[in-house]
Amino acid sequence: MVQHFVMLMKSEFEMSLVGELTYFLGLQIKHMEDYIFLCQGKYAKNIVKKFGLQNASHKRTLAHTHSKLSKDEKKFSVYQTLYRSMIVSLIYLTVNRSDTTFPVGVCARNQAEPKVNHLNQVKRILKYVNGTCDYGILYSHNSNSILLGYYDVDWTRIVDDRKSTSGGCFFLGNNVISWFGKKQNCVSFFTTEVEYIATGSSCSQLVWMKQMLSKYNLQNPIQHSRTKHIDIRHNFIRNLVEDKVISLEHVNIEKV
Repeated sequence: MVQHFVMLMKSEFEMSLVGELTYFLGLQIKHMEDYIFLCQGKYAKNIVKKFGLQNASHKRTLAHTHSKLSKDEKKFSVYQTLYRSMIVSLIYLTVNRSDTTFPVGVCARNQAEPKVNHLNQVKRILKYVNGTCDYGILYSHNSNSILLGYYDVDWTRIVDDRKSTSGGCFFLGNNVISWFGKKQNCVSFFTTEVEYIATGSSCSQLVWMKQMLSKYNLQNPIQHSRTKHIDIRHNFIRNLVEDKVISLEHVNIEKV
């Protein structure tokens, strides 16, 4: 099957087979007997060095758990070009580092007029990255094909507009295949409402991935963002549960 694919590609494009993939656009790939390990260690070290933080003390967390980043008009503004450069570099790191997705997304919202507190937070993320450059994702060859998703939401945590941020990750067996962190478009009055919005978003993602897996050779993944809304209808979540397309289970955070 692999040889057939190689011959087909060579017949259409000018290319050569150079062996197993080990490095691609900053992504390092290590092949093992039963696993594949992906990381961006070299890229991570380069961006830390680029912004002069390679000798700074490492941070054990990405952000203070008690702090809430806001626009804070009273703070001094910082050099916009430098701030945006840091954000762009960190956004590419989220390709393989799901742990950085949420804090980087929060900092990215303040690119129009970054303040000192925003820059300090970005530097903290870089200091954390400096101590975790070799972190990555381990994929197993022998994982099952059960599609599973987890999501959570922080209710009205954003100080500036009181909107909530939904977050989720999706697994195929034991392998994580997708994750997201996104600010909701509206302000919710109750926790039930914000949870319902987050559940709907996660379910539409799961349904789309289920369709892709069942018809992998027939659908174009680029259409993802434009076609997910097709299956969303009134009582979307309830219908999916009743049709046994998905199963919802509550995870008690106190027991995690």
